[in-house]
Amino acid sequence: MEYRNPPRRVSTPQGLLVASWILLLTVGFAAYGAAPAEIDWDSPSREWYQGPVRYLLSTDEEKAYRALETEGERRKFIEDFWARRDEDASTPVNEFELRYKNRVREANDLFRDAPYPGWKTDRGKFYVLIGPPDEIRQDHFTGRRGKEIFYTIWIYHEPRFPGMERDTQVRLVRDDSGQYEATDRLALDRIERYFGTPLNLALQASAAQRPPEPRELLDTIAAARPDKDSKRFHTRYDFFLAADGSTSVVLTLGIRRSDPEPDWRVYARLSNGAASFDLAGVDSFRTSPEGSDVDGFRLYQGRISLPPGLYSTFFGIQNVATQELFSLSERVTVPDFREGTFAISGITLAARLEPAPNPESDPPFLVGRLLIIPKMEAVYQTGTELAYYFQVYHPGKDPTTGDASLDLTYQFVQAASLQKTGEPAYKSLGKPLFFENQAGLVHGYAFPLTGWPAGEFKLQITVKDRVTGRSSQAEARFSVR
Repeated sequence: MEYRNPPRRVSTPQGLLVASWILLLTVGFAAYGAAPAEIDWDSPSREWYQGPVRYLLSTDEEKAYRALETEGERRKFIEDFWARRDEDASTPVNEFELRYKNRVREANDLFRDAPYPGWKTDRGKFYVLIGPPDEIRQDHFTGRRGKEIFYTIWIYHEPRFPGMERDTQVRLVRDDSGQYEATDRLALDRIERYFGTPLNLALQASAAQRPPEPRELLDTIAAARPDKDSKRFHTRYDFFLAADGSTSVVLTLGIRRSDPEPDWRVYARLSNGAASFDLAGVDSFRTSPEGSDVDGFRLYQGRISLPPGLYSTFFGIQNVATQELFSLSERVTVPDFREGTFAISGITLAARLEPAPNPESDPPFLVGRLLIIPKMEAVYQTGTELAYYFQVYHPGKDPTTGDASLDLTYQFVQAASLQKTGEPAYKSLGKPLFFENQAGLVHGYAFPLTGWPAGEFKLQITVKDRVTGRSSQAEARFSVR
């Protein structure tokens, strides 16, 4: 496009950016009146994919959604759609979803130069995908036949996603109807060449906000429903009370050692049918030298806080060098430790249990201030030590001391025979160990297995709250060879 008079470039100072948005908002109110109606984001209608999410949907996602027949299937798809984009699944809020929806609402308020919602305008599309610009430049010039042409330039000084360049510009020209349309033909001086940027930028921004590769990998795993390879991979789950009242799930994956030892990346998804929770970051699962060889496995551990209930768990394990992918799935019940229920966490059998030398650095396998390397196979040799750990929740308080007052009983039992059900019948192995009036809520112990016979055993723990009279029990099975 050529112009008779060279346009005059006017920069809106950074401090006046807010004023520019207020001006746009004021003009919009004058032209079109009330704001558009609130969007029903959670409505699982057949037309959902045509709404603001269309800027985010991949071709495969749109195709999959359009193929769904029932409202329940569509509702589940929408929940998973946002869950896959959650930037931190350990928090109760989906930050990505909240930010995107807020931008759509803001776009509807700001851009009212069209007879349809603001998010559908060119300015709205860039606002929703990339956010508000760092700087706005507005001006006009005289084009052919003496016609005044008004334009605005959005400048993003800082990149908003990987691959976006610094000082990226989005140029928009006002048409005869008063709407601003993105253009790649607005050249502001004779030597400048500026073609293709708006379209390419929108495509890049949309692609950048699709689920990252690990989440797509987890989608594939979840759909395949893979069987567990118990020979190569071994899992363990431990559960503790989280600070927000939910349950902290500690997932430990053991990968059978080999020579040479590959570099592995581990991802996981837990789904309860209503929502999915992903451990999809590069560092979601970590290892350390202490976990490099435990019962013949290299251990990787991750954690996430979840509401109690029954979950399907899907693991994706990737060989970094070869990109070879392995997977497994299983079901797990997350217990409820919420306020009002006197309980113990369950027993963690440990291959190694000791104070962490530097807990502030948050090393792998840290629980509280202890380094706990879980046993992946509950098998011990005679003469070694049996180490275990558990926590106590919601005891009463002694009115005189203000502390808990607990009676702890440890009873070891040995499998003596098989019942008709196929389950072993147990007999007591010696007298129970009894610890009276204990105030501590965190317990870690190690018992020597010197002189123990070979066989199958159980450790039974009973904790009685002396203040309230309530009791809680847990047990752990192990073998001695």
